[in-house]
Parts: sequence; structure tokens; C-alpha cells
Amino acid sequence: MDDFKSIDPTQQNPRQINDLESSPTQESFRQNLYFAEKILDLKGIFPPLSDDHDIRKVTREKVENMLYAQHVLTDNPTPNIESIQHYGRSGINLWIWNNKVQKLISQPLLLNYMKQIIPNDPPYYLQKLTVVLEIQQLAADFLQMEPAQIMDDQLVEHTVLQHIIENVEMTVVKANVLNYFISRSTQTTGIERTYLLEVTARVKKDLHPKITEFKMNMQNKGLSKEHIRKQVAAVDQLFSWLCKNIHVFSEENHTSIQMLKIQSEHLLSYRTYLLKKVNIGAASPISFCHKISAIKSYFYFLRERYGIEPPLQRFRAIKAPRYNPRDLPNEEQIATFFQTVQMYSDNPIQETVGFRLLLELGLRLSEAAQVAWDDINLGRRTIVIHSKGGKSHMLPLVGKLYDGFTQLKKVYDKHPLVLGEKSSSIADRLYRNFKLYALIAGWQYPGGVHLFRHMFITRLAYKGVLPQAVKELTRVKRLNTVSLYIHLGRQNQYLTNQIDKLSYD
Repeated sequence: MDDFKSIDPTQQNPRQINDLESSPTQESFRQNLYFAEKILDLKGIFPPLSDDHDIRKVTREKVENMLYAQHVLTDNPTPNIESIQHYGRSGINLWIWNNKVQKLISQPLLLNYMKQIIPNDPPYYLQKLTVVLEIQQLAADFLQMEPAQIMDDQLVEHTVLQHIIENVEMTVVKANVLNYFISRSTQTTGIERTYLLEVTARVKKDLHPKITEFKMNMQNKGLSKEHIRKQVAAVDQLFSWLCKNIHVFSEENHTSIQMLKIQSEHLLSYRTYLLKKVNIGAASPISFCHKISAIKSYFYFLRERYGIEPPLQRFRAIKAPRYNPRDLPNEEQIATFFQTVQMYSDNPIQETVGFRLLLELGLRLSEAAQVAWDDINLGRRTIVIHSKGGKSHMLPLVGKLYDGFTQLKKVYDKHPLVLGEKSSSIADRLYRNFKLYALIAGWQYPGGVHLFRHMFITRLAYKGVLPQAVKELTRVKRLNTVSLYIHLGRQNQYLTNQIDKLSYD
């Protein structure tokens, strides 16, 4: 094909795959047009008469059709971007105030608090709204009434505040919100108020030195900021629980607990506590397994760094279903999401490109954050993706994603990375902003920005793309991983329609 004609290597971008030289660590659809040989090496696996779906006949044209063709999807006209009113990031909190706060909260005390903090950064504002609603529900449970029936003076009663503080899983944000209520309580004496403030000071602003080392080790490995945060939180919660519930740690705190004191029976007691939360529905089996995994990773780190033998006897996870069927946004809802980005983002072109990388190429968040201008070849319409294990993959770049890169190149190419200055801050920004845009767009689907990868893979399956081809396009190691991302059974009776095609004559 003309698109793949040979070029002078000196004219190539330094991070583009050089298709004139072979490299065992690089992969692309141009280099591996017959990648079926790499996937399956079983005779008779393919029909003797191959057709257009034969994986051995993959060409750039077919790859583009897999990724970008819309003939099996609802065709929605692209909205005129210039006709969309732009409010910018400053309009997000006003939207939350008008559409969420005033509809969910009736108490003047809570409304006044939420009004005062409107200037906060939107993710922080939304987080505080979540905390306020949690506090409202805890007070309602204690008073045995509906949240809307609670009066202001009841919210700041001493007994109500004590109940909330004792039953909330404290964070920095929750402590800040609770201090607002404590400062407005007329029923607490100075001593009692000091006591309540000391209780809120349980917030874990400081970390155990060993946890800090564990955190730095993960950062050096290039793990995502969100993954590191969850790992650190899981270990820190273990230490806090030990200090509160195990006698030998009662004189210590979570920042100074001695590692050699932690025994297998202590960890098993904590495991029993977590398991009880799962049994009563306060936690999911998946979150249980994630916390167990984080704690085990921490002790394996200690063994590697200090030679401390992990006290992990019988400290096991539980069986949790890997596959979780879910509903996914339709094409109209997807269009609404990108309109929301245009309306409320301060960098709409840049963020649109970021989210389209996740949706149209199925990139992981870390992969999208690392895309550099040197990975983009607008002339040949290709993009290089740097995946796990140091492997590189080249994919075609067409459609709205290509148009987005073209626009972005004109206005934003001062940094090596396409979406910002640092990959960690890019990933964090997309992760947090996704929740805001999804809220405004009316999405009620569980999960975060990784939802786009589920949508990408389900789209490919919906088009009838072979699982082996999906595996290559999504850059996963195992074929069975693909099945975890496919949610066809709940998409427009798709599964029923496929079963109806079976004939036993």
C-alpha cells in the first residue's frame, strides 16, 4: 500500500518504529501482517477456505475498519463544536450546586457550607458533597428518620457528632467537613470540643516510614498514582486497625508500629474483620482481594529490602468473580460526554484527544498519558503505543482522533508529551475529570475512566472481530483476558439475537 512505502530513516521521528529494521521488542500491524502465526500454531484451527474474517489476512485497511468503522453502530451526526456554549472549568461547581446540592440537601446549615466552598477545585467540591451526604445519612440512621427531616440543631448535637465520628472511616476531607460542624455546635464545652477535634485528628496525614519507602518503590517502578494511593491506603488502614484492636499495639500509633511485632495471627484477625464487612455487604469481594493483595505486596517488599520474613501464613484472598457484566453507554450518551468536555474543559481539544485515545484505541490510562509528539506521524497517520513490558505497537490514526491531533498540533505542541508536561499529572487529571464530565453527562455507570477500555473491546466484539485480533489490538498477553471486557449480553439483546441464529437441523 502507498501508505507503507519506504522512507528515509533519517526523516523518521526518533520514537516511531523503524520498519526498515527488525526489533524483537517492537510490534506493529505492518511488521506482523500475519500475526496469527504468533497467536495460534494449531493445524486445522482455520477453515480451509478463508474469508474476509480470516485473521491471516489482516491489512492496514482492515485494522482501520476494526477500529473506526461505524457501519454496525448507530450513526449520530457530529455536533457543531462552535455551536456548543463554553462554560469552562469554573462552571462545573455551579452545575453541581444547581443540579445536585439543591436537590439532595434541604438543611440550611449544609446548604450554607456547600455554598461557601463553591470556589474549591471541582473534584474537591464533589468529594466534599459526597462526605456531606454520608454525614447526613449517618445522622439520619442515628436519629431514625429520613435525611430530609433532620433539622440543623440535630446535626450538631453532641451525641450525633460522636456517632458520626465513631462510625466514619476518617480521611483528610472528612475531618475538614466534620470540623465545620463541630465549630458550630452549641452543646459541646471547650473540653468536649477539644476531644472531638482530637478524634478527627486520627486522619492519617503522616505515614509509617516503611510505608513511605514502599510508596517510593512503587513510584520508581512507574506504577500509576491511583494504584499507589490504594496500595498505601490499604497498608495504612491495617496499621491503624492493629493499634486500635490488638492489645500489643495499643501503646503505639500507625506511624511508629514495629514491623517485627506483627505476627500471622494479627493479620488473620484483620482478615476476619474484612471478611465480616464483605458478609454484611459493607465491602465487595473485589475490594477485599485488593486489600489482601496490597498487604502481601508490602510484606514482600520488606522481605526484599530488609530480609523480614512475611507473617502471611493462611493470609489468603477469597474467590471473587473476575467477570462483572455491566451496561455500557450507547452512542448518543458517548456524544453527550464529549459535548460536556467541550463545554466545561479549559483545554477541550486536549482532553477530547485524551479521552478518544481511551475510547477509540482502547489505551490504558498510563499509555495515553505517555503518548508523545514523537509517537505521532500525521503524514503517515500512525501512532506508536508504548505498552507494558516495554513493547511498542503501531496503529493507524484516522477519523475524529486524527482530526483531534491535527487541531491540537496547531495550538499545543510546546511539551514533548501530547497531553501535558508530566505523565503522572496527565493520568491524574483525566481520571478526576472523567468523573466530573460523566456526572454532568448523566452517566450512571460504575467504574472510572477504565470504562472506555471496556467500551472499546465490546465495540470490536460487536463488529464481529475475531478474539485473536481483539487480543492484538488491545495489547494483552492472554486471550482469556479479552473476555473480561466484553459485555454483549446486555447490549440491545445482542446475545439473544446470536443464539437465535443457531440451527440444529
